[in-house]
Amino acid sequence: MARKKNRTNTYILLIAVIVAAIAAYYLPTRQPENVSMMSPKEYIELVEKKKEQRIRYEQEQRELEAQKEQAEALEPSAE
Repeated sequence: MARKKNRTNTYILLIAVIVAAIAAYYLPTRQPENVSMMSPKEYIELVEKKKEQRIRYEQEQRELEAQKEQAEALEPSAE
């Protein structure tokens, strides 16, 4: 009787090659956020962009809090 080969290692290797190919395709297209790889202009733009995002997020949080307080004030008390 001939022994059937175990192909698990082959499948694992095939999956690893596919994952590596996908990573090699998509990773270089992302913008680096590593400061050492940026020009001064890019760094300033990144800092400004993050500052705008932070300010926008804080505004949204304040608006949500105000809406919650307004909703709580409009609800009749259950006492």
